[in-house]
Amino acid sequence: MENTKFVLDSIMINGEVQKLIACSDGENTTVTYKGKEVTLSAALASIFAEMSNQTNGEAVDAKISTAISELIGGAPETYDTLKEIADYIATHEDAAAALNAAIGNKVDKEDGKGLSAEDFTTILKKKLEALPDITAEQVENWNAGTKTATADSDGLMSKEDKTKLDRLSGVRYGAEVPDDLKEGEMFIKVVEQETT
Repeated sequence: MENTKFVLDSIMINGEVQKLIACSDGENTTVTYKGKEVTLSAALASIFAEMSNQTNGEAVDAKISTAISELIGGAPETYDTLKEIADYIATHEDAAAALNAAIGNKVDKEDGKGLSAEDFTTILKKKLEALPDITAEQVENWNAGTKTATADSDGLMSKEDKTKLDRLSGVRYGAEVPDDLKEGEMFIKVVEQETT
């Protein structure tokens, strides 16, 4: 074999034939490494290079220390371990119970709702959705229009209501309609109502 320097196939020891491994140097022996046929020397060099890039113990310790520091997040030394936090909670059970109660009474978020049903009912939501859309043009027309009603044109009230209001000569109120109520006077009947 042209690439092999020497080969020992077998040897007789104590009267028995023993098979031996064929020997060669790394440059003359090929192996399959990562799907490619390369020399044994090249494969070993690649393996050693990969191993040297592995994180060493000091780097692992540094990463662990960094992770712990981030977990503690600048907590004071008195409360920077789980044991210290557990001890604090145990000695402040009333505060922990109050916090748990407050968390238990929170309003849960429901899909499709921005507020809970207690804060904004379905009935109110339907009323809101039933309101007509107001266009920018309508707002512009409203702002440009006359707000004061006259006998001839509507304003904030209809011209008919304006005429009725203009005819009022006074407002009277009481429990019973007065016998002397005059034309053009408005009467407001006041009824006593029980409070509960």
